[in-house]
Amino acid sequence: MAVRWTCVEVECDWGVTAPDADTIVPLAQAHIAEAHASFELDDMIEAVLVEVPDDVPSEQ
Repeated sequence: MAVRWTCVEVECDWGVTAPDADTIVPLAQAHIAEAHASFELDDMIEAVLVEVPDDVPSEQ
């Protein structure tokens, strides 16, 4: 099973799918920094990960 993270910022539906949390955390942090000039702690990103089938596309 892969994991998916979707941005929780208002009016942002960007998301990313990766094989595991270790892979997805830096991708989510890069999005938050670039798109929202902000940051998010690893624990907060991991708290909203959802398991998805491995064949789900990696980005929205």
